[in-house]
Amino acid sequence: MEQQPPPLSPQEIAARQSGEYAHIGQPQAVKILGIMHVIFAGLGFLGLVWTVFLLTVGNPVFLFMPKTPEMVAQAKAQEAMQSQIMTVTIASSVLTLVIGALMLAAGILLLKKRKSGLKWSNRYAWTSLAGKAVNVVLGFAFTMPVAKESLKTTSGSLPAGAPEAIFIGSMVLGIVLASIYPILTLVLLNRPSTKAWFANQPE
Repeated sequence: MEQQPPPLSPQEIAARQSGEYAHIGQPQAVKILGIMHVIFAGLGFLGLVWTVFLLTVGNPVFLFMPKTPEMVAQAKAQEAMQSQIMTVTIASSVLTLVIGALMLAAGILLLKKRKSGLKWSNRYAWTSLAGKAVNVVLGFAFTMPVAKESLKTTSGSLPAGAPEAIFIGSMVLGIVLASIYPILTLVLLNRPSTKAWFANQPE
């Protein structure tokens, strides 16, 4: 009777799986996500600069609009709203800065084909999703009550309840759309073949 080979240990199984994918070249997702990480991080930093500009100088759009009583009322309502949610804006800006820094670091490591690019990408993705959950809580707890008061001035002839519905719908839609990219990052970079490729890369 032919002797059966001894069962493989978990370490040997992992080594064989790694070797199975060792011949595979760089997955396209690594290069594409590396480029996208850097681009999105840069856009995030530009958005932060714009936010700081709005908080310190004000919205320049109102400078080019006619000084009608309605427009003046809208400008004052927006300034009052920004003042009331200043703490929320600062908290969101800090989150954006942290997430952008993680994304930029992850993008550079992916483009340099470093093993740690996977770890930093996962850190970015999970931090981004957690940040969006925090923004939802801040939005409903702090921003929405202030926005409802502001919308009474700026909503014009919209039906009752419509401004609130628009605000909630826009916020939820924005969070859902913004969550797609970090989820894709987790899915595409944590596939077995891609993780095996990372395991064979230098730190």
